[in-house]
Amino acid sequence: MTLAQPPQTPQQPGYQPPVQQGAPQQQIPPMPALSKPPATGLVLGIVGVAALAIMSVVTLLMLAVVFGLGAAVPIAGFLGLFPLGFVVWALLGLDRWEPEPRIALWLSVLWGGTMAVLLTLALNELVLQPLFAFPILSTPVLADAIYGILAPAFPALRDLVELGGYSTADAVYQFYGPVIQAPFTEELWKAIPVVVMFLFVRRHFDGPIDGFVIAGFSAAGFAFTENILYFGRELSEAGDASFIFFLRGIMSPLAHVIFTAVGVGLALGFAARRSSRLWILVALPVGLGVSMFLHALWNSASFWVPAGMLGFFIYYGLVQVPICIGALLLVVMLRRFEARLTRLRLDEYAQAGWFSHEEARLLSSSDGRLSLTQWARRKGIGKAMQAYIRIATRLAANRQRAIIGREKLRPVADEARLLGDVSALRSYMATVGSGAAVQVGAGQRLPEPMQGSTPQTQRFAPAPGAQAQPWQQGWQYAMAVGGSSPAQPGAAAPGAQRPPAQPPQQPGGQQGW
Repeated sequence: MTLAQPPQTPQQPGYQPPVQQGAPQQQIPPMPALSKPPATGLVLGIVGVAALAIMSVVTLLMLAVVFGLGAAVPIAGFLGLFPLGFVVWALLGLDRWEPEPRIALWLSVLWGGTMAVLLTLALNELVLQPLFAFPILSTPVLADAIYGILAPAFPALRDLVELGGYSTADAVYQFYGPVIQAPFTEELWKAIPVVVMFLFVRRHFDGPIDGFVIAGFSAAGFAFTENILYFGRELSEAGDASFIFFLRGIMSPLAHVIFTAVGVGLALGFAARRSSRLWILVALPVGLGVSMFLHALWNSASFWVPAGMLGFFIYYGLVQVPICIGALLLVVMLRRFEARLTRLRLDEYAQAGWFSHEEARLLSSSDGRLSLTQWARRKGIGKAMQAYIRIATRLAANRQRAIIGREKLRPVADEARLLGDVSALRSYMATVGSGAAVQVGAGQRLPEPMQGSTPQTQRFAPAPGAQAQPWQQGWQYAMAVGGSSPAQPGAAAPGAQRPPAQPPQQPGGQQGW
């Protein structure tokens, strides 16, 4: 089969020839059906979401009855939606490059808002306080010794004893709850969704951005329930929650997210780049340590920052704001690294003939994806382009998992499925873009890497009949001729080395697109 050829004169991206009077409008063919991964994980996810949704009702009833918030719970919940909405919006924007399954995000936020809260309360009330805190602090000698160690570093602790009339045991307990117990138990249970993704859902857990997002959603759910408690308590006791809403909803909506995501999320995300799950034995303690430290630093401010509320605002500007900015800069750097990794893997597929090199460039940059999406919307195939970008990104991530040896057989099966979808979507969009039926190859399983090769030199089979093409300018032209026809006699055998295609020439002899 001969591939459709572009016009001789290159046009700008998005060019469409004028429609002649009386000429029938092109009917856009239906979008091809895409493959679906095994439904087992989706079914389990739906069951988990349903169970956690029931537990959310239990949690709200507990806040209303056990904590005595009563009718303040609905109002506090409404106020809590504002910081929650901002956090979810920010995390979804971060997750846009390679979106996590929505069911995983629902599970994470519901876990954080229900089970993480309930397990934190259970661990505190049933284990840590009766077996650890109370026996130690009820012993005057131990309480005095702990107070003597902490008092020089935390002036507010001394004030509780010297000015507030607290015993040393009561003062130490006031410190123990928010600074030691809360960071330990809360960060421990908020980390569970990240641990589950790392151990059991590795096809969707590829790196630090994934860890940051999953951890962030778990922390967002926890913060939402905690905000209901704080807002509801102020409404019940004082009738006004405006100040606490300002502190927690306006000044620090990202506090819990930064604690968990910068620590556990990034640590397990970096460990996901390694081949063995045993890296969790190193990454989880390190990540929890960072999360607990950031949490304790925030909670302990009232004990060591002088000058009351004014001192807290100064501390917030000098310590917490730089931490937030640092986390933001780190995330931006990681996003850029993720884009470069996507480009590297897609360039390998382009060399094998599954994409054009121009497509690989456009698919691995935000500006390129925007131009592709704009072109597709003009053609009326925006949904297909979104699926194409998503599948190409997953294909690159799958290739990376295979190269580092994280899984043995699954990447091969997933690759065949994703390449089939890529071929179907490219043929469909090429047909719409050129106005004539175009076939752009069919997916095939890539062979195992050659023995003795390194990740940098591994090569895989070209697309059926792939060969160098004289690419023209413009996305629709690349789509029309950027694939392959069925294998022709004399075509290179799978896995054979082919000379690299020469860069396209623009008018005037300059290379480039």
